[in-house]
Amino acid sequence: MAKIMSASVEDLEQLLDCERSVWESFRGVLPDEFLEEELRRYGSGEVKESMMRFLKDPNAIALVAKEGERVVGFARGGVRAGVSHLGVIGVRVEWRRKGIGFSLLEEYIERSKQKGAHKVCLLTSVNLEPAIKLYVKAGFVPEGFLRRHFYRMDMIFYSKFLE
Repeated sequence: MAKIMSASVEDLEQLLDCERSVWESFRGVLPDEFLEEELRRYGSGEVKESMMRFLKDPNAIALVAKEGERVVGFARGGVRAGVSHLGVIGVRVEWRRKGIGFSLLEEYIERSKQKGAHKVCLLTSVNLEPAIKLYVKAGFVPEGFLRRHFYRMDMIFYSKFLE
């Protein structure tokens, strides 16, 4: 089983490669325009600088899942005003369906509690059915439906109240 830990500056190259790989895996599922914009960011130095700032932000939560020394999954977000927003979570295609995404999500929730969050929320495309199943399994409930939102994708806003 992969080990879940805080992402570090030393993980940066592998983390970015993992994220790029996950976005690539959504071709045919998410709009091409959206994916091209995301993937273009990874080709610039801007994404490295942005991620370095993110890793140093005290409100940020950045996790990696490692199998040996290889980053096979990640989760990123942050806490503001008692609400944790999970911005992105993903697992490399060849490592999916092994519980890594669930472990990342559980650890993200725990880190959110430690930072004083009373709620975790996220926004996802209706096309990402495996992700939706993961969120529901972890106790998230839909709070809203956004028709033709980003890139004309239908989106669902999920949240989970923390104890």
